[in-house]
Formats: sequence, C-alpha cells, structure tokens
Amino acid sequence: FRHVTTVERIIGFKTGTGGTAGVSYLRKMLDVVLFPELFALRTAL
Repeated sequence: FRHVTTVERIIGFKTGTGGTAGVSYLRKMLDVVLFPELFALRTAL
C-alpha cells in the first residue's frame, strides 16, 4: 500500500516503467495472489 501511495505522489497517473498502466496497475496487482499453493501452505503450518 505504501509503495502505491508513494508512486501516486511522485509520478501521478503517468504510464509506469515497462509500459504498465502505472498506479492503476499497482492497485490491481495488490489483489493478485502469487503462488496460491505456498500461501495456503503457510496458513496450514
């Protein structure tokens, strides 16, 4: 969350590095769970 806020303050809503949608892309990626199997294993231990 803090990274998104920092990026929003510094670059605003310009295109991000690598041609991404910038802040909106970062916000969307906060909802994506990478490696869900590892996440589930972590909660099972």
